[in-house]
Amino acid sequence: MNSLNYGTLGVVGAVFALGACSANPDATKLMNTASIEYKQEKVEAAVSTVPDWFTKLPTDEKAIYSVGTAQSPDMQLSVDLATLNAKYTLADRINGKLDGMMKTFMTRLGTDDDVSATTMSEVEKVTKNVIASVDVAGYNPKEMEIFPTGTQFRAFVLLEYSEEEARKIIMNRMMKDRMVYGKIRSTNAWKELQNEVDASKNEDQVLSMSNIETEMNKVVDAAE
Repeated sequence: MNSLNYGTLGVVGAVFALGACSANPDATKLMNTASIEYKQEKVEAAVSTVPDWFTKLPTDEKAIYSVGTAQSPDMQLSVDLATLNAKYTLADRINGKLDGMMKTFMTRLGTDDDVSATTMSEVEKVTKNVIASVDVAGYNPKEMEIFPTGTQFRAFVLLEYSEEEARKIIMNRMMKDRMVYGKIRSTNAWKELQNEVDASKNEDQVLSMSNIETEMNKVVDAAE
């Protein structure tokens, strides 16, 4: 009997509470405003954690960039998932870059009088295989940031893939096909491609030496 009375009182109390809110529109408006403000604060807090490089990719003509983000209760898993998402996008962008490079290579090859139509057809088949089996293994994890979000972690990653790696993919695939390689290795198109790869290597070495020199100067300045 007592439990019935308590249940009845609970229902009556809820009815009165609802009645009070409906009878007082200002109270209802205040509750709705508080709820909206709370949601806005959560959105603003989430947006404030997004790195600048995530919304505005670096601009570098000699590199391809891709970003990814993911959330997980496990910190390492959030990083792994974010990296995986970035790699999917990176694969598409590398694909587009390879397509452009191969078209340039085919155009250069077509201007060589010593290259037959048969060779052009064989090279075109190889280029299609290059694009179909794009490999993102040569990427470089450029940036990574992790933020706690309640009981989970939100990871942001930025991947970098150099044009040199893309050119290497083309060269390696061509060299694997001995018959095609034997026909194109003496062409100007192949030599130009090789020179571009060598130039990228030399530039990287110069930049590396410059970075070493900068760090050494910092050490010297600190000692003084």
